[in-house]
Amino acid sequence: MKKVFFVLFLSASLMVNSQVSDNDVIKNIYQNALTSYVAYNHLNELCTKAPGRLVGSKESELALELLMNQLSAIQTDTCYLQNYFTDSWRCVSQAEAIVIQNGKKEKLNVVNLGLSVSTPAKGICADVVEVHSMKQLDSLGIAKIQGKIVFFNRPMDNAKLTTFQAYGGAIDQRAIGAAKAAQYGAVGVIVRSIATENDDFPHTGVSHYQKGVKEIPNLSISTNDANKLSRNILENSHTKIRIKSDTETLKSVRTANIIAEIKGSVHPENVILIGAHTDAWFNTPGAHDDGAGCMQMMDVLRIFNDLHIKPLNTIRLVLFMDEEMYQSGANEYATFAKKENKKHIACIESDGGAGLPLGFSIDAADSTVSSVRKLSEVLKEFGVFVVDKGYGGVDIEPLKEYGFPLIGLETNSQRYFEYHHSANDTFDKVSRREMQLGTASIASFVYLIDKYGL
Repeated sequence: MKKVFFVLFLSASLMVNSQVSDNDVIKNIYQNALTSYVAYNHLNELCTKAPGRLVGSKESELALELLMNQLSAIQTDTCYLQNYFTDSWRCVSQAEAIVIQNGKKEKLNVVNLGLSVSTPAKGICADVVEVHSMKQLDSLGIAKIQGKIVFFNRPMDNAKLTTFQAYGGAIDQRAIGAAKAAQYGAVGVIVRSIATENDDFPHTGVSHYQKGVKEIPNLSISTNDANKLSRNILENSHTKIRIKSDTETLKSVRTANIIAEIKGSVHPENVILIGAHTDAWFNTPGAHDDGAGCMQMMDVLRIFNDLHIKPLNTIRLVLFMDEEMYQSGANEYATFAKKENKKHIACIESDGGAGLPLGFSIDAADSTVSSVRKLSEVLKEFGVFVVDKGYGGVDIEPLKEYGFPLIGLETNSQRYFEYHHSANDTFDKVSRREMQLGTASIASFVYLIDKYGL
């Protein structure tokens, strides 16, 4: 009887110790992250030395060099460049827009939208037509649009509680506005910046053309100047704008993803992927998008090494190139993963800014979502409350077809679109503590997934 009691007591003690051990490890992870300045200082270096690191640019090459140097201080088992070739696009010179009304000229704050074509060398001057929706554009048709510059002026809906919902409700005019306007004979497009606040920073982003339809210049205008232009048109329906854009597309540019690993001690053949993207638009230091994400994921590896956490499975860091335009880095890695044929237990991405972490969104089967919820219960003590079915991330999206669970870090994004894709996305806008809380939540989550699986 005493023997049976001793066995039961020992089993209960081991269970308690196991739980205490997990809590202790996670507390140590948070303490390490919150007291470290390594990632924060590295982010400052990246934003200062390699802003505008769009794929194919010299800045992107410098970013790869900087990140590899920063990773060299972390003792990983492997660290290498996954080289590949892709198309690239760049601005040869800064875009210009001048509103002409009653003989007066006023310069507007504009930037090129991604993949926009050039204007003729002298620019394009035409009457401007303001629209607020694709439906309104369709109703105006060729009669009112042909030969004009279309001004898409639909703001983000700030009544939405979730800023990404508001973003989704406004992004069509940026993404396909030029293609739609060109169908009706427009000669150019200006799009209101997709931003939550009124300011003087034009926000860029990718735009797409339609095969068989003439490609026309496509610019973004700051929200303050969009409001000003709208007032000008209200006062004079024959307001003219002169726009100028000089861009080019480059074929077969050499670039790379960065891959670094801590090999699994028991199942090195299994992978837990943690990722972010290195590129940033030509007009921004890219602090929140996505320099901070890169630093968080690199710091996960540093923390594991600092705390001597030996993962059972391989922890693989992937810093993807070219999330912003073609997603070529994501597709390159997906092709590699298919050939490699290693099980990815989970793929985790940080690409929502360095705001206060709220939790995780999971793109996977309901059973996996339930497993993640149970696993993350221990993280509630540390402020990780939100675990919902949702979107994983752009760079890990191609891995979905292989059945891998996709997980995205959810952050407080209320200020994110003040910075997104603009010159306002600077290092000083990042809170070190909030960024490191995000790092700690990811590292803790990786620790739990590695130990218990999904």
